[in-house]
Amino acid sequence: MSVVSKPSSRPDPPGREPPSGPPGDPRVPLRLSVTRGRLGLELYEPMQLGPIKAEQVALSFVGLKFPLDLSGGVPAFRHRRGNLERVVLSTDIEQLRKWIEPRLRSAFGPLVRPVDLWWHSWGLSIGFARETSAIAWDLHWAPLLGSARWVVGNARGWGLSSPALAEALRVMDALTDKVFSRRGRVLWLEDAGRRLSRSLLPAVGARAPAATEVAFGAIVLSDLVATVALDATHGLVELGQETTRAIELSELTRSGDDALALGELELARNAYLAALESAPRQRELVLLVAEIDLQLGRFESALGLVSEAMPILVAGTIGAQLLKRSGEPEAALEILGQAARDERYSPLAAMILLSCAEIASGGLEQRFALDAAVAASPTLMRARWARLEARASFGDLPGAIADAQHLEASSSGRKARHEVCRRAADLLLRNGFEVEAGQLFQRALRYGPEDIASMVGLARALNQSGQAMRAIPLLERAVQGAEQGAKATGDALVELSRLIATKLQDLPQAVARLRRVPPSDPAAAVARALEARYRFMLGDAIGASLAFARMREIVEMGPSESKASEMLIEAARFERDVMRDPSTAERHLALALRLSPHQPMVQELYREVAAVLTARKMRNRSVGDEIRKSDVTSDNPVDPTK
Repeated sequence: MSVVSKPSSRPDPPGREPPSGPPGDPRVPLRLSVTRGRLGLELYEPMQLGPIKAEQVALSFVGLKFPLDLSGGVPAFRHRRGNLERVVLSTDIEQLRKWIEPRLRSAFGPLVRPVDLWWHSWGLSIGFARETSAIAWDLHWAPLLGSARWVVGNARGWGLSSPALAEALRVMDALTDKVFSRRGRVLWLEDAGRRLSRSLLPAVGARAPAATEVAFGAIVLSDLVATVALDATHGLVELGQETTRAIELSELTRSGDDALALGELELARNAYLAALESAPRQRELVLLVAEIDLQLGRFESALGLVSEAMPILVAGTIGAQLLKRSGEPEAALEILGQAARDERYSPLAAMILLSCAEIASGGLEQRFALDAAVAASPTLMRARWARLEARASFGDLPGAIADAQHLEASSSGRKARHEVCRRAADLLLRNGFEVEAGQLFQRALRYGPEDIASMVGLARALNQSGQAMRAIPLLERAVQGAEQGAKATGDALVELSRLIATKLQDLPQAVARLRRVPPSDPAAAVARALEARYRFMLGDAIGASLAFARMREIVEMGPSESKASEMLIEAARFERDVMRDPSTAERHLALALRLSPHQPMVQELYREVAAVLTARKMRNRSVGDEIRKSDVTSDNPVDPTK
């Protein structure tokens, strides 16, 4: 039953706007009501508090004497202090995601897909994925009368730089810092009824009521909407087994969790070890300590702790990492596969399966793992790219093209689609599919007509497919566009010089093109190596030696070049065989050996050149000894000035 106050029928004076919301405005969303036999107020329109919607708010007045004069309506009672009787709060997944995601991105960087949220009967689960890592954890709803309480549990991840629980706690701190206080892994909002009523009722012109009798109930789920009531008739909520276990564990780990959230791994480890004395062989505690030891590089300590507490085969991803480092990849694969099948958060399952593909010894096992990763999370771009690359390397052209098309369709915006087409085309070209790579480069140029890298890639594809004369004008256009836009022109000039040298047989012009590549360009080392080769073909051995020397300087000072060892081997052979200068050849090979210490060709050449230098030193030393002996025994010593 409700008694609604009626607004006055007297019209507003001409020329005056109706009141828009002063405290006495009868149009505020409050009405008189009878709640549990007492007169009170209730909110009859929902109000938004961040991602939470207050669906109902009701309070009652105590100590009123009947009969009551209700002619004054809401304004006559809005300043009276009452007791909070009921608040109903609701939210849905989309509201929460819109509120969480920008805060998460600003605190932890870009994400590769939207934040994932899903409800359980006992609370909420959160997961998000970055380029090379994924994490998920649970939030157990465990209210204590009028205090809201969430407990973080089951934190797990892959590819993280810190323990999964540490990252989960830091995320929750970033999301709830101004509302909830955290004690270990427990988030508290004490006296929630008072704080809610102070946020809601004064905003609509009513006095905040007392809220000492209300208590939270359980979460009620309907589709994707979760509703919870704060009511004066509620008592203690009956908690499920998983939530009760999470609360009990939180009591043991409070000090360790606080240290872990601050990044104090040693302090956290000591606290967890102390907790293990009270709860010996507690599985979660053992795995927490083992995870910290793995982060700190203490493999043997982690292995011993886990082996003592449980069979390593049931230790999940921690056990898999230990087995992998123990030299048992097959057992690690089995555990990781089971962990991926049990994981409810699909991007995390896909990340685990990608690690299986990296461990797999055979190509067939690797392909099975990649197929499973894509099936686990079809929208995770990293899994799709990994399978595209594997399919291209195995010669599965239809499969690789299908993955490329899926990646293009999944990308949003012209820039993203251009990047997908260009990257996929590079992959196909590296694996010998020139025609299909050219088609993808052409698609990339549709999205970015002036992109230099796509022009150079298309020219390479045309050249390798026997259409070199079509590639030359394309490269000239790329060089011109790069110079006008002050962009790096090295790749275009290198490809153009190759075509000029091989197709037009014009070595001087090819050298002239290569000389335009500045030392700061990423392709400068390749340009100097080609310049040296073409100069030698022209008969300019001195110029070739200088070009090889400049190439070595660029490799020493700049970032690692994928073909640096090959270019240095070519330079060393030139110096050894043409210039008869084993010392310079040894300098080239020393750098090649530093870059590729396990390459047999570099090791063999270095030994040969080192043997020549050693023999030369020994010969010079023996000659010097003979000269010194002759000077001592001769009656007519040699005049050193002659």
